[in-house]
Amino acid sequence: MNGTLQRPADRYGAPTISKRTSRILVALVAAVFLAVVALVGYWVASPPIRADMVGYDHVADDVIAVQYSLTMDPGTEATCRIQALNEGRAQVGFVKTTIPAQTERQTVHSVEISTQGEAVSAEIVACEPA
Repeated sequence: MNGTLQRPADRYGAPTISKRTSRILVALVAAVFLAVVALVGYWVASPPIRADMVGYDHVADDVIAVQYSLTMDPGTEATCRIQALNEGRAQVGFVKTTIPAQTERQTVHSVEISTQGEAVSAEIVACEPA
C-alpha cells in the first residue's frame, strides 16, 4: 500500500478529470482572477481627471469662493460638482460647473457658491469627463 486511499472505480466510477488537469484549471482560474483584480486596481488608481482643493475664501455670509486644480489630458472637457458645508458637515450650497477643454495638463479654477447658511468649508464631490 502506498498510503493513499483509492476509490474503487467499479463502485464509484472513474474521475471525470485527472488531478493534474484540475490543478492546471485551478491555477488558470487564479491567474485570470489576479489579472482582473490588477486591471480594475489600475483603472481605479489612475482616474482620467484628478481634482485637488487649493483653498476657499468666505466672500460673504452667504457666499464662499472655492479654488481648485484639475489635472487632466489637454483637450478634455470636465464637469465638476462642488459643495459648501456648514459646521455640522451638512450641505448648505452646491454648484455644478463645466470646464472647457484646456491646452495645459494642470489648471487652476475658481467658482463662487451661494449658500443657504454660513459655510465653514467646501469640498469637491467629483470631477468627470463631460
